Amino acid sequence: MVTVLMVAAAAAAELAPAVAEAEALWVKDQQEAALRVLEQHLAQNPNDVEALWRKARALYDKGERLAAAKAPVEQRLALYTEVGRLAEQILAVSPGHAEGLFWKGTALGRAATAKGIVSSLSSADDVERLWLQAARAPYRYEAAHGASGFPADAYYALGQFYRLVPDSAIVKMLTGTQGDIDKSLEWLRRGTKAAPRRVEMWKELGVSLLCKAERDGDAAAATEGRQALAQAAALPVVKGTDSIDHQHIPIILGRADEACTYSRDGWQDLDTSKLEKK
Repeated sequence: MVTVLMVAAAAAAELAPAVAEAEALWVKDQQEAALRVLEQHLAQNPNDVEALWRKARALYDKGERLAAAKAPVEQRLALYTEVGRLAEQILAVSPGHAEGLFWKGTALGRAATAKGIVSSLSSADDVERLWLQAARAPYRYEAAHGASGFPADAYYALGQFYRLVPDSAIVKMLTGTQGDIDKSLEWLRRGTKAAPRRVEMWKELGVSLLCKAERDGDAAAATEGRQALAQAAALPVVKGTDSIDHQHIPIILGRADEACTYSRDGWQDLDTSKLEKK
């Protein structure tokens, strides 16, 4: 296992000059510039996995900014389609690559939150499988500012997944999986340990704790949830989505009884009554 980890880490560090430039630009939150550099590089090196997943990340970031700006859903869905295509290309070049698995799951997951979780449950089991495989892979990566990394990215995604997918027998019957707020908290606690400087990780932990407080009448979870959100608010902004999360924190606190339905790209309707009628 140690050898596998060393090989994975070494492979991740061997970047073409253009990819290294794009990484440095992304860390500086110059996302559009990073995307342009990556596109120019990929025009000549279409199967560079390190460039492919960074382009997927840049497009995801663009989608988050569009969501914050209330852009039409169709614009974001086009981005997520491209993220999914890039992920498929990564997996074709390097089967089982953690970034390919992660971004394929992310493309499906963000398309689901854009269109509505309950109407998109058919992809839930695929998203769960892809993110679990990514979380368990030996691949390691850490951005210079600590605001992105592996396996923390997968922990973050799974924490949201188990909160947003309804914890319902009908959902389990239809999809093979279901939500679980305790699993959500388990993954996000792993995430805050692995990436203690990430605004979004502490914010999501706070949201899931407030969700547990509302579902279970757990006063201690409510207190801890507010503390986690305060921790997120105290961390500096180092990437574009951090400023969005800082703006959302007071909104989340004001709608604490709806925390289970929060998503950065829009509050979700998790009512499964129509499914039960069918």
